[in-house]
Amino acid sequence: GLTMARAHTRLVHFIEQAEARQFRTLLIITGKGRAGEGVLRREVPVWLKQPPLADRILALEQATGQDGGGGALYVRLRRRRERGEK
Repeated sequence: GLTMARAHTRLVHFIEQAEARQFRTLLIITGKGRAGEGVLRREVPVWLKQPPLADRILALEQATGQDGGGGALYVRLRRRRERGEK
């Protein structure tokens, strides 16, 4: 129910909060959308590969069926020292 801009802002804040809490692996649920054509399903992986998030992400992959399958992503965050931060 969010605009794309608002969804992007929430994603950035979610990643920042997870990083601050030193989480390493996240499950991001995008949903599949109608007929597998969901906007967030398409856009979230793109957003994760662009600034300001790209340098925080180590890896991403589609979730297993029990965690949402094609409507969810596992996101692995870099440690701060991997990003050159203390």
